[in-house]
Amino acid sequence: MITVGGSAPELVGQPVFGLPFNLATVRARGAVAVVFLASLTTRATQENLQRLTGIWPRIDSEAGGMVLITRSPLESARDFVPRHHVLFPVLVDDSGEASAAWGVGKVGGLAATLLRARPAFLKNALSVWRNGQALPEAHTDQLPASFAVTREGLVSWAWRGTSVNDRLDAEAVWAAMRG
Repeated sequence: MITVGGSAPELVGQPVFGLPFNLATVRARGAVAVVFLASLTTRATQENLQRLTGIWPRIDSEAGGMVLITRSPLESARDFVPRHHVLFPVLVDDSGEASAAWGVGKVGGLAATLLRARPAFLKNALSVWRNGQALPEAHTDQLPASFAVTREGLVSWAWRGTSVNDRLDAEAVWAAMRG
């Protein structure tokens, strides 16, 4: 598990749109926020994205950057990112390797069973309502997490959600990147 003061794992990938992302390269500009969110179609993820979008201009101009990692399918992410005007890099973690490397967990026990028990037609109906078209959802049991990584590659701040519905404190992310 990633701890504050420990080294950040390597993180490289091709964002949904844009140039390849390499954490080591982006860190050269300054601190980087590494954010893991669940399926892009959930209300909690969309609210967390709104919060992150609010601090993005400050991060972009005064820090190294920010990257979002999701377990949503690539097709879903390619539709979601431009539709919701996400300006920072979004990586799709199909295999779950990045989530595992950073120690980002999944919901367990009864909560996980209830998440998986929702009928498919209900999930599709919610997706149509939220996004305008039916999109496949995956990994709805992924927990949110956020890390601030220093220029030197150390984790200076970490937050791990305990529920898929947890809301990220974007101002705490920004404060951690500055401090």
